[in-house]
Amino acid sequence: MNSSRRGALRHSAARKVRGGILLELLVAIAIFAAGAALTLSALQSALDGVRRAELRARAEDLAASRLAELDAGLVSIGDLGDSDDGDHSQDDGDADALAVTIEILPAPGAARGSALSLARATVRMRADAAAGADGAVLAVAERVVRTSEGAR
Repeated sequence: MNSSRRGALRHSAARKVRGGILLELLVAIAIFAAGAALTLSALQSALDGVRRAELRARAEDLAASRLAELDAGLVSIGDLGDSDDGDHSQDDGDADALAVTIEILPAPGAARGSALSLARATVRMRADAAAGADGAVLAVAERVVRTSEGAR
């Protein structure tokens, strides 16, 4: 009986060791999964920040180039219209599109009827037609331009 009792105790101790190893393995897997999830979340956040910065830089470049075209005479004020001028830039085939609106205002400090006008280019995210709302403003650029028609 003594030997059978010792065998049972050894068998019980071996079970506890195997159970402890299994528990340690499960805890290690859970810690690894939590660490991987946090790392992926931080990486996604960083990539979103880079995407927003690139989009904002493209919007600023687009606004500056449209004002430069207007200033150089490549685009006339009559071609601009009152709302979206049709210029847009696709973001790698996504639904993210930029819309440019250019307003012509009297230049500050210019005499009435002067050939100087303030052109303001506003770049927005192109909103969904179903939503009916304007998109978020990404960039605004202003430049005093010489117009033959004077301020409108």
